[in-house]
Amino acid sequence: MTEVSGQTGAVAPHLYGASELGVLTLTASGPAHPRVEYLGGELFVGLDHGGGSAVTQGEVEGWPEEFRAVVVSVLSQAVVPEPADGAIVIADEALAASVLIQPNRLAGGSLDGAPVLFALARDRVIVVGADDEAAFARVLDLADDLFEAGGPLVSGHPVTATPEGWAPFDWRERMPALALRFERMLRLFSVRAYDRQSIALARPDVHIADAKIRVLDSGVTTTFASWPKGTATLLPVVDNVIIADPTGALSVATFAQFLDAGGDAIVRTGLSPLRYFVPGDQPARPAA
Repeated sequence: MTEVSGQTGAVAPHLYGASELGVLTLTASGPAHPRVEYLGGELFVGLDHGGGSAVTQGEVEGWPEEFRAVVVSVLSQAVVPEPADGAIVIADEALAASVLIQPNRLAGGSLDGAPVLFALARDRVIVVGADDEAAFARVLDLADDLFEAGGPLVSGHPVTATPEGWAPFDWRERMPALALRFERMLRLFSVRAYDRQSIALARPDVHIADAKIRVLDSGVTTTFASWPKGTATLLPVVDNVIIADPTGALSVATFAQFLDAGGDAIVRTGLSPLRYFVPGDQPARPAA
């Protein structure tokens, strides 16, 4: 934690992913929402007070300094670690934020290709070279482990350093041999994000459908959600929708097929992560 002149107490950098901020728009909106600066891809940085609470939009209105300048003033000046096995592993959140705001701190590193950064978790920010397929595979292994561990995740979408700042890394074009593993990671991260969103959305008048993981016999990881037919539902974006008829019959549709069948009645919401509202009756209450 670092004291900032003119501000209240000590503050420290805090990395956010887009999905976490989307949930916070539900639980801490308006002046209570964390004040953040955009970094690139799905990544943002804000500030935390000494007790771990976020510096909010309402608070910074009275600050004499620009918010970004305050963020820069509390960044870690520690030396960026040297690559090991083709990867720079940053476990300190303040140092990770400093690399994201000042990507030139990675200049001169012995990576195989341009720096590509994965902010998997706040204490697991990994930088690899854009041409190092083996290092990418190890990052994907780590992403699996972090998901299984159940801790908070930030983003599964890698970004690469450009003259204009951090931009999404096109892994489909650059790492085609790892495409299925990337798809798996992104599905795992989306399910975790939807889990957190479901908790924040909980209400009695609409069914909050959970996103679930299914690994096919082929080894491909897919996602699905269930829709109780005729029930008002907030549906996550998944590969397949299981439709449960009140008679007990089940059917399956791809997400695109489900949207096409519902037509204009199904409404795209402004939620992040994205959900669609499927109209219907209130969910049936469990029997006493």
